[in-house]
Amino acid sequence: MISILTGDIVGSQELDARQRKSLHSGLMEMVEAHPSAAHFEVFAGDSWQCLCKPTSAALQLAVQLRAALLAKLEIDTRVSIGIGSYESLNPEKISLSQGEAFVLSGRALKSMPEERRLSLQLSPELPTSSHELGGAAVSLLDALTSGWTSKQAQAVSLAFSEENQYELAKRFQPPISAQAFGKHLASAQWKLVKSALHSISLGLENTLADSKPEV
Repeated sequence: MISILTGDIVGSQELDARQRKSLHSGLMEMVEAHPSAAHFEVFAGDSWQCLCKPTSAALQLAVQLRAALLAKLEIDTRVSIGIGSYESLNPEKISLSQGEAFVLSGRALKSMPEERRLSLQLSPELPTSSHELGGAAVSLLDALTSGWTSKQAQAVSLAFSEENQYELAKRFQPPISAQAFGKHLASAQWKLVKSALHSISLGLENTLADSKPEV
């Protein structure tokens, strides 16, 4: 099975000229910094889609992309993850691909409540328990991450590298003290977010172990 992320920019019609100009290049730059994002495509001006490798890292990639966008452009994105089978995969234009994972991801984005930012839809072939646990975990992550400020998002985006806080504080723009950096992480509930992402990734990895091979 594969994991497809489909997203759109929150409040895209309200973006000013500067934000619109930097949106596409900003998205591409961020994706290049995340090796798990494959065959990334921006379409319709404010929508995007990509394949995540490995499949189990999909939710972490979604949170990383949201954090990077908030940190660099002060823009948020909704992300719908679909995990399922596929019929065809078009690396040059991922939006032209077909299969269960694409349908799950696209439909969930269209039906996502206005206040939500994250969604996870799993193939019916996967155990019912994984659907229930996945839904609950994503709801928790959505609540933890939806209130991030750009500074909190920048701290989280840097913290994914797992360097020590003194080094990360130097890379913060503009640079801040390690203490201030730690406060941004604490207010962003980073420890809870990190723990949740690890547990979800491990759970998905185990669930998918007996499923069809990834691409």
